[in-house]
Amino acid sequence: MPTAARPARSLLALALLVNLLAASAPATVSGTQRQAIVPPPSPTIPAVPPWSPQPADRHERVATVAAGARPSTMRAVPALTDWISRAKPDVPDPRPTAVSKQHTSAGPATVGSFKGRNHVWIPALGIDRSVSWYACSSSFYPGNRVYRWGCAGTNNIYLFGHAHSVFKALHDAYVRGKLKKGMKVYYAGADGKVGTYAVSWWKVTTPERGTWAYAGQEHPSLTLQTCVGAKSQYRLIVRLAKVGSWR
Repeated sequence: MPTAARPARSLLALALLVNLLAASAPATVSGTQRQAIVPPPSPTIPAVPPWSPQPADRHERVATVAAGARPSTMRAVPALTDWISRAKPDVPDPRPTAVSKQHTSAGPATVGSFKGRNHVWIPALGIDRSVSWYACSSSFYPGNRVYRWGCAGTNNIYLFGHAHSVFKALHDAYVRGKLKKGMKVYYAGADGKVGTYAVSWWKVTTPERGTWAYAGQEHPSLTLQTCVGAKSQYRLIVRLAKVGSWR
């Protein structure tokens, strides 16, 4: 190969290298450095939209859920589809929150005849039981007691018990057609005040369709719940309205 061709090829390679470096370097236009345009990163979108804080009062939240509030205005709450009929864990049976005095009057049942705290009396059914508290967050299997459920809304004293034990008389009255409107129930709260309630109506529903049962009420009410059905698959809901005044 001729020796004169080598310098020419070297000069050509050097010129190409200079052009490549110039193309890769930032250009200057009117004294301002031109930068490569890089699109901004996409904002991170959470998988679940943030919801506003829960109401401070659990009762208010439950009543609002039952009333059909839009989910965008409140936090999600666990679905109470099993209605406190959970599988029995290895947890000891809790003690009642208070010891109640039982009704001993031999005369006609009147509100003045009942004295105690955390107690329920249904004279027509022979029910005379102390009441234990069952918090909305509780998960233990209900024992052989009548419980007041903390998930209930305002103006709704919600009492439940097993159909094979403490509320067997209530279950049997419904099955045998002995449950009557106007039947009186007497309930003593933690303060010892006794209120009188009368049966207004009753209804059988399924666990997944019963949020209305423990929703808040416009007027002071009492609700009784127990199971019915060959496999206890239904819930008997008995709604009572308060009559008279506290004693």
